[in-house]
Amino acid sequence: MPARKEYTRAYIETFQDSFEVQLGQIEKADLSLAMQRNALRNLALSLELHFVHRSPDIEKQGGALLELRSAAELLMHDAKAPIALNYLRELASESFEELYEVFAL
Repeated sequence: MPARKEYTRAYIETFQDSFEVQLGQIEKADLSLAMQRNALRNLALSLELHFVHRSPDIEKQGGALLELRSAAELLMHDAKAPIALNYLRELASESFEELYEVFAL
């Protein structure tokens, strides 16, 4: 699949709304540490996969999307790698900001 240089604003907004709802539900739920860890990992991977075909050529150097790509790679290859709730919240916020700035139509 060719690299994407743009996403519609509606596509980004729709996933951002979904992401925030899911993250809020994870925060409020009374989950075991293992369940919370898995839910956060899955949500982080979902964030990357929704925009996986983005063109790395136009990502910001040292930006959030590059960090997201690296974090997802780690999570895919290390089943025990944790991801903290606050880190995911911050990474997602910065990633969406970069998506709107660089990739939104």
